[in-house]
Amino acid sequence: MTAIHWSKAKEQIRQLVAQPRFGLFSDLDGTLAPIAPTPEAAAITPGNRQHLQDLAAELPLVALISGRRAASLQAKVGLPGLVYVGNHGLEQWLDGKVVGLPQAAAHRPALEQAHAAIQAILPPGAVAEDKGLTLSIHYRQTKDPREFMLTRAVEIHNIARQHGLVLFTGKMVLEVRPPVEVDKGTAFSELALENKLTAALFLGDDISDLSALETATKLRSQGIAAYGVGVQSEEAPPEILQQADYVADGVADVEELLGFVLMARKASST
Repeated sequence: MTAIHWSKAKEQIRQLVAQPRFGLFSDLDGTLAPIAPTPEAAAITPGNRQHLQDLAAELPLVALISGRRAASLQAKVGLPGLVYVGNHGLEQWLDGKVVGLPQAAAHRPALEQAHAAIQAILPPGAVAEDKGLTLSIHYRQTKDPREFMLTRAVEIHNIARQHGLVLFTGKMVLEVRPPVEVDKGTAFSELALENKLTAALFLGDDISDLSALETATKLRSQGIAAYGVGVQSEEAPPEILQQADYVADGVADVEELLGFVLMARKASST
């Protein structure tokens, strides 16, 4: 399947948005916020932030599902009325605090040991970020990111495996996670079902968003009109556009899409 640009499917999107139980789901980095040299430097665009704020007042559910820690996600966006899911579905921001899955927390000692071992082999420019329930090894700032992947990824994979953990890849990042069957897709599905949604749209740009894009297809087979938007960029993996239903051409185009969703929602309620 090849995704089409969302502007060529406005009527279908309009029909989705008009359903009373329509929910919006999105990743943050690379989708609502441009990719930055470091996670700390990333910032949601003012336009996307305003759209989220307005949509939260119109929709039964607006949820952000990110690889960031839930607290970092909430702090970066800072809007009330949104659901913040972090660490690829392993934790959520609830009532002003982070609530993590106990089955993931049980692997904390293994993560600490893996973190120490990984730190010892990292070259200058690479950073191992301890996110509590997962580890992120950022290598965008290394002298040669491609060389890093060729020489260090296998070592990091072996360290993760030795500690009973699992390694995932993303845009200039390696993710070490506990062996728990939770990801952005399971988080998407659970929120859609819990909130009794009849329609949904998920936006994402990276490998970790594939599970959510795949979940959109599964939800359709369960009677929920869920569709996925792949956000295109120079670093976007080709699988994203193969799995998505629609495509947006970068963060600025996501602003256009969210603006259209907001307009369509308001028009449906008049």
